[in-house]
Amino acid sequence: MGKLTKTFAFEKRASRPKNAVALMYDLEGFSRFFNQPDVQDYVPSFLNHVSEAVSVCLHGGNDYWIEDEKLKGSRPLNLRVSHEKFMGDGALYVLLPPAGSKDLDQKELGLLCNRLWNLKNDFQEIVKKALDEVPVVEVPQRIRFGLSRGTVYELKKHGTQAREYIGFCINQASRLQSYCPDLGFIASARLMIPDNALKRHGYKKVIASKIKGFPNELVIVDAAEYDDLSEGVRHELFREVT
Repeated sequence: MGKLTKTFAFEKRASRPKNAVALMYDLEGFSRFFNQPDVQDYVPSFLNHVSEAVSVCLHGGNDYWIEDEKLKGSRPLNLRVSHEKFMGDGALYVLLPPAGSKDLDQKELGLLCNRLWNLKNDFQEIVKKALDEVPVVEVPQRIRFGLSRGTVYELKKHGTQAREYIGFCINQASRLQSYCPDLGFIASARLMIPDNALKRHGYKKVIASKIKGFPNELVIVDAAEYDDLSEGVRHELFREVT
């Protein structure tokens, strides 16, 4: 590679505001996984298995990790993946309404949550498949998801086709996925999924009381996972909705 002679610069104006969902995932234990011999031979393969699974959740395909045929959802979501970025031990996705629409479909967001919820619960199937190509035991065993919704702005890099996004929902999605490590799924209630749909699929709303920069945020969690938290963790990080 040649030596860089200058850093990037953004165009002077950002895009108009866009209604978006930010999706962030993190692989628990990735640093330990990475600090092993000859990682160049198998880390890319493991990451590709994870990326493929998340891609199936978004674009449809073979969700082999789900046993129940009734829960399989192979069709593409009616959402536009406008941006994806590898973050070192996870990835960021910016999802926009489909072309020609300014609004996000609540049913599609609910389906997205269900697919990620299933992937979180059945992540061992991803690990099992990856081990055919990964010759070590110390691989990430859990994946955590954080989702939020809000306005984003597109920043174009001067002189290139590359772009980045900024927006509070991106920051919030990152903080949600790391907020309570014992929970593999936390989404902001800003997704605006109806309560009856949440209850039907095993979610509940609680108040996350100590997210940095987002105090008293109403969030959606896996009800069973939440109930399995110790009383101390629940008391420290959450409050029940009254």
